[in-house]
Amino acid sequence: MKKIAVVLGRGGHTAQTFALVDSLGDEFQYIYIIGLLDKLTPKKIRLKGRVLRVLTPRLLPQDSRLMSVIRTILTLLLSFIYLSIFRPNVIISCGTGMTVPVFYSARTLGIPTVFIESMSRVETISKTGRMMLGRVSLFMVQWKPLSEKIPGAVYGGQLL
Repeated sequence: MKKIAVVLGRGGHTAQTFALVDSLGDEFQYIYIIGLLDKLTPKKIRLKGRVLRVLTPRLLPQDSRLMSVIRTILTLLLSFIYLSIFRPNVIISCGTGMTVPVFYSARTLGIPTVFIESMSRVETISKTGRMMLGRVSLFMVQWKPLSEKIPGAVYGGQLL
């Protein structure tokens, strides 16, 4: 059975990702990569799979930039270990900031990555999208006009 790793953030990113997972169905084995402190997202998982936790690299108001860099490096290392052990066939993300270190680990290991820009991005791509453009196996957007503006982006339709 093929394994799909899914990077889950919070809010709209997660809703879109779950819509994608639901459409893919139960013919795959899922690995969910979520933030260490996220208590709500695991409760929303409908198609069972292993849940792996990583630090959220995003800068929090009480953190210095140095702490954000340290957490990003730790997420990079931890995701490298997880991906080395579980070896998914592909990793998918709908735009959460945790995507960056996880996808860089995947790239190092030769694991294909699919970045799906959030449907809230109608005219421009997100900061995470800019960081991933040209560095992923497939870069998808959910609005046709956006695909025409962004070289290398593929229109895939809307998830919600």
